[in-house]
Amino acid sequence: MPAGNTYIPKYDLLNNTLAIEFRTSEAYIPAHWHSALEIIYLLDGQADITVEGSTLTMVKGEFAVIDTGRIHEYHCPSDFRQLIIHIDDACISSYMDNRRNFQILCDRTELTEDRVDLYLAICASLEELSRYWISRPEGYRILCESFVLRILYELISHFSIPLYRDDLPEPSKEQRRIREIVTYIAENYDKSISLDEISARFGLSSEYFSRFFTRKIGIPFKKHLNQVRLSHIYHDLCASDTPIMEIADRHGFSNYKLFNRMFKEIYGTTPRELRRRIAQLQ
Repeated sequence: MPAGNTYIPKYDLLNNTLAIEFRTSEAYIPAHWHSALEIIYLLDGQADITVEGSTLTMVKGEFAVIDTGRIHEYHCPSDFRQLIIHIDDACISSYMDNRRNFQILCDRTELTEDRVDLYLAICASLEELSRYWISRPEGYRILCESFVLRILYELISHFSIPLYRDDLPEPSKEQRRIREIVTYIAENYDKSISLDEISARFGLSSEYFSRFFTRKIGIPFKKHLNQVRLSHIYHDLCASDTPIMEIADRHGFSNYKLFNRMFKEIYGTTPRELRRRIAQLQ
């Protein structure tokens, strides 16, 4: 956990369909997807958000929106504070006459002049929401929920395009396949998964699978698998006193030299140094 920061747990607002999380400790989340709109607001630090191969570098005071179903990952190379909001499709549909009939497109790098002030107004709302959510005054759940719904309204009103029911795009065969692959890895990362085994599971040759995966995710299959493992190892290193190699082995990492090298590349420190920093904070 970065020095000087305090972890505040996830807070579900509406039956797990709308949630807020204040994040300071998970510096890397590997490629994944979910059926929820995600809003990331950076209070401090810097973050690299990669959505389907396109990377955006965020700085303090900016937000990014990742629409439902899109494969994404993020990496924060130094100390940071983030506010993460997830709004499930079912929640959105319940406010839209049961029709999730739009796609939100809000990329800071592509803002037109007439939308800059609208973007900054949402930034200000997210900053204010952060203050209330962290301080938690009486009635803060009602207040935070109203902020989230107002922000969603502004995004739909000013940063969305309509999708008519007859034209709602179905995921392509490639999109469905890569989502299935990413989900399978997330659920089985702690097992031994070879390139030949996972290729055969999805009915592909190992050569085609390798090219397909790298094209869709941006890195080779084996590297992604190890990064998923590392994200779980990092969490356990912060949350327990279990020996380092026992944790690594539990999460499917048996090559200690590679483990140390990749861990330092992603988190900027070795597992032992991380443990030492955590001990100093306690």
